[in-house]
Amino acid sequence: MLLGGKAMEDISVKKKSLSTIAFKKIVELIETDVFIVGEKLDAEQKFAQKLNVSRPVLREALQRLEAEGYITRKHGVGTFVISKTPHLSSGIEKLDSMTELVGALNYQVGTVIVSDPQLSDSTYVKEQVSMEKTEKLYKFERIRTADKKPFALDEIYMPERYLLNGSFTGDAEQSILDYLKRTHAVEVFSSQCNLFAENASPEIAEKLSVIENQALQVLEQVFYDNMNQPVFYGKSYIVSDIMKFNLVRKR
Repeated sequence: MLLGGKAMEDISVKKKSLSTIAFKKIVELIETDVFIVGEKLDAEQKFAQKLNVSRPVLREALQRLEAEGYITRKHGVGTFVISKTPHLSSGIEKLDSMTELVGALNYQVGTVIVSDPQLSDSTYVKEQVSMEKTEKLYKFERIRTADKKPFALDEIYMPERYLLNGSFTGDAEQSILDYLKRTHAVEVFSSQCNLFAENASPEIAEKLSVIENQALQVLEQVFYDNMNQPVFYGKSYIVSDIMKFNLVRKR
């Protein structure tokens, strides 16, 4: 019997959902140390039987686990657990909000507000966003999470004119780019960014649940609207063994 397009689509969706369930189950086993880092996993046939899935479904789950940095597969040797945390990777050349970027990788994006907006007297930031010296600048911090794991600490500096009644706490849990578009009809089109490494200070290490002096990726950006006018400044401290940026260079 020939299968129509809808039936084939249903089979594909079912297989995908099963592989996602298998992926999440294996991640849970790794995170709870049932499978410890360095451990060799069972051969595919035996492993698939334990999870009560088919080998093709298991292979698809293993491919995702390897792509995200949980396991490594060595031909003729076996499959080994190498990490308890995912690797989030993205091209840096496209301007997406962190919410969009991580959400596109099928992770539940979360935000922990570290501080309410506080007045800042940073001359450097005011120069970066072309503010008048008398205009008020506010700073707040937030921690971004992927499946409840901290992966970035954001320091956001925003001119007072973009805050509603001096508050931003409720909206800070979402994309700042979406917030500006929704509340002020300001659409961010580009950013000038610097990417460099920096060791985690004791305060930042505590907020990101990493060890002191651990190397972090720092993404410093000034965001611009469609008229090439600066809108706000952001500095993100990113856990490098969880999220990585890549770029393509051409001659």
